[in-house]
Amino acid sequence: MGPMRHFSVPSVRAQETIEKLRQNGWISNDYRIHPGSEENILIPLNFDAPNDIPGEFVGEIISTTPLPITRSKSWQEIFQQEVGGLGLSELDDGWARGHEIVGDVLIQPAQRFSGNIPPNIDSLIRAKMQAHPRIRVLAFDYGVQGEYRVRDLEIAAVRTDRIILGSELESLSSELLHTDTTIRESGLHIKLNPAKVYFSTKLETERLETIQILQDFKKELNRPLAICDPYCGVGPALAHICAEKDLSSTILANDLNPNCTPYLFKNLPPLQSTPFPKNIDGLMQINSKIFVGNMDAQNISSDTTQLGQWDVLLVNLPHMSLNHLPSLIPLLKTETPSLVRGWSILPHDEVEGLPNRLISISGGRTTINDINIKVRKQYAPSYDMVGYWMRLCGAPTGI
Repeated sequence: MGPMRHFSVPSVRAQETIEKLRQNGWISNDYRIHPGSEENILIPLNFDAPNDIPGEFVGEIISTTPLPITRSKSWQEIFQQEVGGLGLSELDDGWARGHEIVGDVLIQPAQRFSGNIPPNIDSLIRAKMQAHPRIRVLAFDYGVQGEYRVRDLEIAAVRTDRIILGSELESLSSELLHTDTTIRESGLHIKLNPAKVYFSTKLETERLETIQILQDFKKELNRPLAICDPYCGVGPALAHICAEKDLSSTILANDLNPNCTPYLFKNLPPLQSTPFPKNIDGLMQINSKIFVGNMDAQNISSDTTQLGQWDVLLVNLPHMSLNHLPSLIPLLKTETPSLVRGWSILPHDEVEGLPNRLISISGGRTTINDINIKVRKQYAPSYDMVGYWMRLCGAPTGI
């Protein structure tokens, strides 16, 4: 194979450039992205990539010898080699198919098996970790627990200079036996622990969509936005918002789970240079840019200084969002338009009636034309996960 076109980009801009090139369909899937010289990353381009990459991309096209992608073995192949060809047939579908990777933690669903550990479990663990060499910890997931709906995780294996599992885990220090990790998402680094906080890796696309809509709303209002996120978790949506220059003026970041708060101070730029105040109780103004709360979101409006202060309300509490909205809408400004971005889990037959329900909840401040609804997916046999945008005008006369 002779030389081919690569896009040479500074390492600090590599992640965002890779994402943009991938969105345009210009990256070759047959060759590796690899380091070049002088702290640059070389991204192989396919035949669809133009000869002149648009000016919004930082970098240059060079010609160099490509590095082919060598396909690694799947965990199924590794597992079968170790236990024999019939090994997979002995595994329940949940063990054989299901797992989720969160940062460098592989989470293996285990709640469906009621303690019936499948045969060859050690071989299965080794196979999955060998197939994913970047995984540091493999954890069994026994389902969500408690009012914060966090995963009940048990560490089943840890990678040091080798894969350690079973009784050998008892010899490891506590510094290695944890599930703290970092998610890389569209150029951001989001720190969390799936055993302590809720986080969905599946909402990245919707977080990026939210940014685009907020950018348009900012242009309409001709000023940065005051954004309230009463169910912020570790702050993934707000991290994206903070990464956009002058998109936000002030931010309210609140979550009922106190374990989220330390991660907010790691994930949100307005907080990263601020010492973590360990006694946050209720709502605290950290600086001129941001409020941080650890309280029931329905009680935020009891602080009268928060009423009518916010342009945007994010309501990511799908099981209860419609019940909570009446206590949250008073937080929105009334002199200018405002936006609500929400998610809800509804029976199939209630989705069609959602716009009218939102109109009623808003107290007449929105109309059918100001509501956009999108069914994200089937949540259960008779339920859908629905995302919605609702634009509110000023309060009606007499309110």
